[in-house]
Parts: sequence; C-alpha cells; structure tokens
Amino acid sequence: MTVTEFEAAIFSQQPISPEHYDAEYFTGDWRAEDNNYSLETRRRIEAKNPQLIKEIFRPTNVLDLGCGPGALMHLLWELGVSSDGIDFSPGSRELATPEVRDRIITGNTYDPIKSDNAYDLVICREVLEHLTVFQVKQTVVNIVRMTSCFVYCTTRFNPD
Repeated sequence: MTVTEFEAAIFSQQPISPEHYDAEYFTGDWRAEDNNYSLETRRRIEAKNPQLIKEIFRPTNVLDLGCGPGALMHLLWELGVSSDGIDFSPGSRELATPEVRDRIITGNTYDPIKSDNAYDLVICREVLEHLTVFQVKQTVVNIVRMTSCFVYCTTRFNPD
C-alpha cells in the first residue's frame, strides 16, 4: 500500500451511527459463546478484573468511557468504587442496572463532556476499534485530559 492509498483509506472512514449499538448489539443471540452484555455474563467474563482494578489503581472516582450498559460500572459499584459512564448508544442507559443507570451519559468518547482531571482513573476498554482514526486521536486526547492519574485502555485484536 502506498502512502497515498493509506491516506485515502483513512480519509474515507465513516463514523458508525449510534443506532448500530442497540439492544440487539448488546444482548443478541448472535454473540459467540454467550458473550453478551447481561450483568451475569459480564460478571463471569470479568471474573476478578473489577477487584484487580480496585486493588491496583485504588480509584476514588472512575470514568468508564464507552461503558455500554454499564456492567463494569455495576461490578465496581458492588465493590464500593464510584464510577460514571459515557456511551455513544442511547440504549445503554435503558439496559443498565438501576444502580448505575443515572450515572451514564449519552455522548461521544471524543467530546469534552467532563472537565479536566475529573477522574483519577479513566477506563476505555474495547472502544477504540469502533472509531475512525480521527475519532481515536481525539478520544485519546480526551482520555488524557479527563484523568488526573491513570488510564486503563484496551482494544480487541481483529486481523481485518
């Protein structure tokens, strides 16, 4: 691939609409190996991750950027860790448990919704691969801006 072809590919990327991330996306039967976003499934998949987040980062105020229906927020809440969430999908709040529903804001990961240094830990897991390159750049700027201390960021490997 030439530089020109690479640049053309980057500039041709189109954002995904919020409607793509509906209830079927989070809870549908299409997900392999029962990998949906129900609280009990996420509890099984997360296993000791919430406890490790609490022990390693010792956060007092967490932002889960791209939180989906807030399962990680709920699991942290069970451990006494306060968290807020931002998710692109309006349906995320509807699917969230009552314990965290009011702490989820509908918005983009790259918009300056929260103030500078508002959180001592910003979590952004398996979100960046859903964004265009330009959205990733602004999201990273936003993550760094909103944290006063730590960032916990992962992405899912996809060979395509």
